[in-house]
Amino acid sequence: MTPESRPHQKTFLYGVKGLVLFVSLFYLTFYIPMSLTFYSSAWMKLNCRWHERCEMIGIETAYRGMDELAAYFRHQGGLDSFRTKKEKLHLEEVRGMFDKMLVAGIAAAVLLALTFDRRRASLYALINIAIILSLLFVLPFFGTFWKDVFHPLLFKNNLWMNNRFDLSFYLMPRDFFKYTVALLIFSTAAINAFVWLRFRPRRAKPAR
Repeated sequence: MTPESRPHQKTFLYGVKGLVLFVSLFYLTFYIPMSLTFYSSAWMKLNCRWHERCEMIGIETAYRGMDELAAYFRHQGGLDSFRTKKEKLHLEEVRGMFDKMLVAGIAAAVLLALTFDRRRASLYALINIAIILSLLFVLPFFGTFWKDVFHPLLFKNNLWMNNRFDLSFYLMPRDFFKYTVALLIFSTAAINAFVWLRFRPRRAKPAR
């Protein structure tokens, strides 16, 4: 390595480190609140107050299914209350995605720790807020986005299209996912706002 090439290498490594920090921070601040919406049944139960489908099968039955589903995603139980094969296959596919997201979350946490820089983290958190809040424009067109964009992008089958024979039809109607997206947008923005406030450069106080 020649002396002339060293500054270029340092610049490149600095840029790569910044990119890794940015991606890790964005993913982790989104994944943490997202994981709470499916590894715990609390959010699903709260949504029963905002839609009427839980009452169609009974609150007790709905809550039991939600607890069972959250435990299934945590690999702590089966899907005994979910009767259709189609639904079980879809939820198995979803759990596989959640498992991969967990691994990515652990990797993001490690990479964030290895590349952390207070000044850059503060700046990237501010950028993350702008990016995540821009997703609010999806909410007025959520039905179209959910049906024609999101699911075709993630799934190569139609198993996600539930019906009245599926327990998911009553536990997680489309409004549930709309509220969940709104929750994730605001919670992710809030976490990044905290990072920005916590690590932003402080102005030196004038000497008296």
